[in-house]
Amino acid sequence: MNKPIKKIISFSTLLLSGLYAANKYIDSCITPITTSKNDHIFAWKDLKIIYVEKGNPTNPPLLLIHNLTPSSSKEEWYRIDDALSKDFHIYELDLPGCGKSDKSNITYINYLFVQIISDFIKEIIGMETNICTTDLSSSIILMTARFNPNMINKIIIINPTLIDNLVTPATLKNKIEEKLLLLPIIGTFLYNCKMSKSAIIDYYQYVNFYNFQNVSSKIIDIAYYNAHAHHSNGRYLLSSIMGKYTNINIIHALPKIDKDIYMIGNGNYKTIIQEYKKYNKKIHSSYISNCRLLPQLEIPETIIDKIKEILS
Repeated sequence: MNKPIKKIISFSTLLLSGLYAANKYIDSCITPITTSKNDHIFAWKDLKIIYVEKGNPTNPPLLLIHNLTPSSSKEEWYRIDDALSKDFHIYELDLPGCGKSDKSNITYINYLFVQIISDFIKEIIGMETNICTTDLSSSIILMTARFNPNMINKIIIINPTLIDNLVTPATLKNKIEEKLLLLPIIGTFLYNCKMSKSAIIDYYQYVNFYNFQNVSSKIIDIAYYNAHAHHSNGRYLLSSIMGKYTNINIIHALPKIDKDIYMIGNGNYKTIIQEYKKYNKKIHSSYISNCRLLPQLEIPETIIDKIKEILS
């Protein structure tokens, strides 16, 4: 073996060893942070789905579904669920790939989540339920309503994702990122960089919140823990998101959903919501201010009032 090849092999070995050590260090520093107590397990095929219940079981059920990102979880609702539990029987779950639920090495497609939520309503809630969700999870709930109309009463969507984003195919860059994230050592390292605490802070500052002063260290710590729990295996979900496997064309399904759909958006979402209304005339809309993507965390009192008003 000639010297250049030996040097390449030595450098590659040292590089991978360094990346592996960095991944192990990040994994060892993860501190469990959660606001939920009395977690339950919903066993769905080979996946363990973590969920909680709050409120009087005799009250109308309300299922809260968080945004579909590796840093999201049922903790997304922790600032409003106690108040809502006075009037509703609250269910919150960590979608697979998120929070404390299993983060298996699988391809996460939209219909997988539709099946899980449908079975959760059927087996755990056991009756027609109201659902509130946000952003990337909106298509999941709309498709659930399309395939299982008898399971859902009213739908509330906070800041729905752009319809065009749901039909945009994966680019070459997307496919490369998808494949890189699946690599054992390199993929974990890249994921840890994408989900570093500074990256999460930036996302909350520029995407999730209107006023960064409203972002507490607790919110950041919860998001960071969500992203890195289960040995940073949230990378499998992120890989599927990058590859557009979680997307689905809802244009043909929207007109066939015969349910009341309520969309709540900040001022930037008026055009997006109007686009949804073109396909379904039963969509109601209302708008809020002083917030961005996650008003349930930023202006919780406003969202509590909106949800109560819709479901009253």
